[in-house]
Amino acid sequence: MSSAKRSSCARVLSLAILAYSSRGLAEEAPPPNVLTERAVVAAALTHNPTLAASASGWRQAQLLEQAEEHRHSFVLGLDTSATSTRSPSLGPTGITTPESTTYAGGVDLSRHTALGTDLKLRVEGWRQTNQMTFLNGATTPPSLLTFTLGPAYSTTAKFSLTQPLLRGAGRDVYYAELDAARASRASARSAHDQAASQLLLDVLTAYWELNYDTRSVEIQLRSLDLARAQRDETALRVTTGSVAPVDVLSFETTIATIEEDLATARAEADKQLAELARLIGDPELTRRGAADTSSDMPEPGQPAEDVKQRTLAVSFELAQQRAAVELATVQARTADETYRPKLDLDAYVQAQGLGNQSLRPMVDQLGGLGAVSAHIGLTYQAPLDGTQRNRERERALMAIQSAKLRLTAIEQRLSADVDKALTREASSRKRITLADTTLTIAKQQFEAETQRFRTGSATALQVREAETTVRSAELRASRARADWIEASLTLEHLSGSLLERWTRADAD
Repeated sequence: MSSAKRSSCARVLSLAILAYSSRGLAEEAPPPNVLTERAVVAAALTHNPTLAASASGWRQAQLLEQAEEHRHSFVLGLDTSATSTRSPSLGPTGITTPESTTYAGGVDLSRHTALGTDLKLRVEGWRQTNQMTFLNGATTPPSLLTFTLGPAYSTTAKFSLTQPLLRGAGRDVYYAELDAARASRASARSAHDQAASQLLLDVLTAYWELNYDTRSVEIQLRSLDLARAQRDETALRVTTGSVAPVDVLSFETTIATIEEDLATARAEADKQLAELARLIGDPELTRRGAADTSSDMPEPGQPAEDVKQRTLAVSFELAQQRAAVELATVQARTADETYRPKLDLDAYVQAQGLGNQSLRPMVDQLGGLGAVSAHIGLTYQAPLDGTQRNRERERALMAIQSAKLRLTAIEQRLSADVDKALTREASSRKRITLADTTLTIAKQQFEAETQRFRTGSATALQVREAETTVRSAELRASRARADWIEASLTLEHLSGSLLERWTRADAD
């Protein structure tokens, strides 16, 4: 083998080793089709159907609350009618059919108040003409005389109220539906925030898993290129007799192993990309390629000291369950209302006016309160069996107790989740430090074994083992960083700061 060829192979191998042991000082920007963290979050918040359904539920709860706020507004009523009646009747001289015509109209304004009182003011009027038939006995034979009375004009102004004294009385009953709607709206808001935070956690976890798989593919590819360069150099050195032919087989074995690991890594990356596309709700994502690995993963830092206290204070899941407790409490206030004894006070005052063939007497009589009526009464009603009422009250109290117990269970679970995430985060930080140290030593060992192999003092097996150690250490370092990021994301999700961070980033 000529010295020129040996020099060329040495340069190729040196470049491969340099690329393998150091990722370089200058990084190029990721290609346009490479996924970034911000891009996948934006896509998820735009396309995910579960989040859209949660937002729809929140909006429905808001509309329900707004409707309940205006549920007991003033109600205007209008009515009008025209009636013409001809009723046949039997008289001494045969059958007569007198006619009566009435035109009526009315307007009323009603309101249900916070104390349960129903108030109503009604003004109505009518115009009527009647035909009346009399027997005239002064004639022979007797005859019928028909008279037309009217038109008569009448009006009535009536103010009435109904005040419940037992069932249906009080502000608790009046505001029960509104308070329930407000609790439902608070629960829906917390459910939406929980769904958004969970979506961010799932999407970012999938993204960093894809990032790890992408890095794994890159590591395997660099290792494969290096192993092929080593094999080619070893094959050239076999021709000179400086190494044994069996050393080529050692590198061939390494290449086959790396190709197998590379196929597995690519399959994992494709699977993770499909999962990310499902979470985002965008099937076209699978055509985008891999995650952005042009910049290093974030360096680990210490989690907040008050992460557990913050979690128990602002957790969206806890807020949702607290709203459920409030809803159960509101519903318990009126759970047995339908079965309570009923005692209603009803009263009205009414002024009337009547005029014959002229409106003036009607107006004068109504304005002078010449015909005033008043009424007051009590109505009592009570079930003879109180079993149903007692059971409804017990059921409502049990619903409150169950909601509180679920709240306690969620608090305990979240506390345990925080502890587990903190343990995983601390473990990952320690693994990162150890893996980085191991990687540095492994690279130094690999370079040393490579130099020894060139001088003939090391075997191809030793070089291959050193390269495998480097590749394994680099994969462990990437795995540890991915685990740290995912543990940190979990802590942010539990404490509610994950959604806050990305909402703030989106606003910026």
